[in-house]
Amino acid sequence: MTDAAPVAALLIDADNAALGSLDQVLAALADHGELAVRRAYGNWFKSALKAWDPELNRRGIRPVQQSDPVKGKNATDLALVIDAVDLHHTIRPDVYALVSSDSDYAPLAHFLRERGATVIGFGRANTAQSFRVACTVFVPIDDAPAGRSKPEPKRQPTLPELLEGAIARNADKQGWARVGAVANHMRQHHGQSAKDHGKATWTKVLRSLPGYEFRNEGTTSVAVRIKKSG
Repeated sequence: MTDAAPVAALLIDADNAALGSLDQVLAALADHGELAVRRAYGNWFKSALKAWDPELNRRGIRPVQQSDPVKGKNATDLALVIDAVDLHHTIRPDVYALVSSDSDYAPLAHFLRERGATVIGFGRANTAQSFRVACTVFVPIDDAPAGRSKPEPKRQPTLPELLEGAIARNADKQGWARVGAVANHMRQHHGQSAKDHGKATWTKVLRSLPGYEFRNEGTTSVAVRIKKSG
């Protein structure tokens, strides 16, 4: 009698994964046993995720709807984590594939590995080190669909450049952006947390860099903007 093949679970955070990477992920998991669980999490009412539905159906991946109860807050990661813990206590997969570039999944990867599971992380090449090392294996994936020519490697943006974009996306007419919104943007779009830069909060990260001014410091409404030249 031969041993049963390992059971694998594929959990995709669609808010932090590239649609064009799905075939790369499935190909990489082909040698890791029976892919018994295939789920993708997201708010499928968002126009940004509209193209996912036919691609998920074509690959046998079940979409799991997760609405955003509070504007600016992403509940997808919490739903994925809850399901992963539930799977550990029910199906008990041998392998978990976590597809995201969000460093907030690092504690989940630690939890699953400490309980004997293999955790394979899939994310962008600039995914934070905290999530990469928490996985048993981390596989960088391309954003371009298979078969499409890959663009020339681009220079990775610096932290000030990323923060400038995050502030601009969340600023009011006077240029002020709440640091909480900047932190959420950095997590969702770049998979980075303040701890990845050696600080406990993003306010402290911003304070350590030149070129910013603050208001309402010491409160939950602390805001930041780029200093105007001159």
